[in-house]
Amino acid sequence: MNSCSRHRLSHQPLRLLAAAAVLSAGVATGIASAQPAQPLPNDSVIRFAGADTIGIGLIPPLAAAWAKKLRLPAIRTEQGAEPLEYSLYADGAESARKVRLDVKLHGTLTGTEPVLRGSADFWMSGRQARESDLVAARQRNVQNVPTVTQFLAPGVENIIALDGIAVIVHPANPVRKLSFAQMKDIFTGRITNWSQLGGADLPINVYAPDPTSGTFERVCSTVIGVANAQACGQQMVRLAAPHFKAVDDLSDTVAGNPAAIGWVGLVAKRSARSVQIVTECGSTVDADPFYVKADEYPLTSRYYLYVSPTRPPTPAARDFLSFTLSQDGQTALKAAGAVDLLPSTATEGYAADRLDGAGNALDGGRTRVRQTDVRAFEEATQNADRLSITFRFLEGTDNLDARAEADLGRLAALMQTPDYAKSQLILIGYSAARGDYGANRSLSRERSQNVRNRLVNSLGVTNVTSLGVGPAAPVACNTENSTNAAMNQRVEAWIRKSPGG
Repeated sequence: MNSCSRHRLSHQPLRLLAAAAVLSAGVATGIASAQPAQPLPNDSVIRFAGADTIGIGLIPPLAAAWAKKLRLPAIRTEQGAEPLEYSLYADGAESARKVRLDVKLHGTLTGTEPVLRGSADFWMSGRQARESDLVAARQRNVQNVPTVTQFLAPGVENIIALDGIAVIVHPANPVRKLSFAQMKDIFTGRITNWSQLGGADLPINVYAPDPTSGTFERVCSTVIGVANAQACGQQMVRLAAPHFKAVDDLSDTVAGNPAAIGWVGLVAKRSARSVQIVTECGSTVDADPFYVKADEYPLTSRYYLYVSPTRPPTPAARDFLSFTLSQDGQTALKAAGAVDLLPSTATEGYAADRLDGAGNALDGGRTRVRQTDVRAFEEATQNADRLSITFRFLEGTDNLDARAEADLGRLAALMQTPDYAKSQLILIGYSAARGDYGANRSLSRERSQNVRNRLVNSLGVTNVTSLGVGPAAPVACNTENSTNAAMNQRVEAWIRKSPGG
């Protein structure tokens, strides 16, 4: 992998007519496909609790687009009982139907209990559900708390969009890139002046989101190396201001202060400028939407809407979720600044750049990538385009995670469109470099074959080949101190169009 070139490539949207039809029908979500659509009651209420990034940046545009589909064009917002609570009302002259969305934005950690108690339909989360969330609920005397496995089931866990966490500075700050080590030193107070990084002689002002947010936790675990938010906060430098509840306010504060640095999701970057990230092994990464979508950006995050594992969603909640995962819903999310889930392709230069670094395991030279695997990668990707779909697995298993399960339907729909019906689909499995080379290579081959079997046997996709190349062509560092080596354990989708197709 070259130091920076492939992370600056543009991407092209695909034609998605059939894909939109499949998504709208509910193939991508167990909830949406489990029951037929039902007419909504005249007065419907949907309740949301959790992450402010979702509640502020994504729910309003989604609600407006959904209301338009329901022919309820009049949208108004009313402040709730507390500052971080509001309600959206949708109605229209053509119908007696009214819909109200109640939204409480007190952070990811605060959304679990309302869903479990039945006082919220959706838990908005900026990261995946954890056992610690359920332990906390039990400690607050919530009854019949389900297991974390139940929460991670497709249809209960719904990934609605993606985002890259942007490390942001003032637009005129001359510092254009920062390594993970430098960011850690800034956030923990070892680097205190921009002049130490080649910038102006200004003391660094650090601004941070609320510790209950998934954005805060992601930087803690990936950059600072401390998974526990409370323990991470204790290691941080004294902040220039209290933690920000509203991420838009954080971005605006950074954009107005030449000495500032902070971090937010791309959806909330606004007029601040993001820096490039230099990884542990020296590659430079931009928060480009394609690489976020392909799950190759090291600070990628997912936006989740969780429903109760034990209580079926209301007709209104089910319809809202189905719309969110449809092409229209994904288009609304993209317009709001999130990274949508609809497939796209990288430019032609992507494959050449990946091949350029295919023989480097990015582990400091410990692993020698076999030339047979490099050649296999070269042959498989020749004249092929990389799709943004990347299949990942539940930790320690060969089971696809929730996004990958949904992506099976998206990919099958794409292959049924006239533009791609005669194309060859190529599934390439990869592994991390740690451990036995042969075992890693076998695992990469088995996983790609398993994905192929699902597409062929369950979804009727034809002309699919699969292979595994082990640690060849990595997308993340495999060094001992890397926190992102697991990104290399994946199955990628590539497509080779037939001549004249």
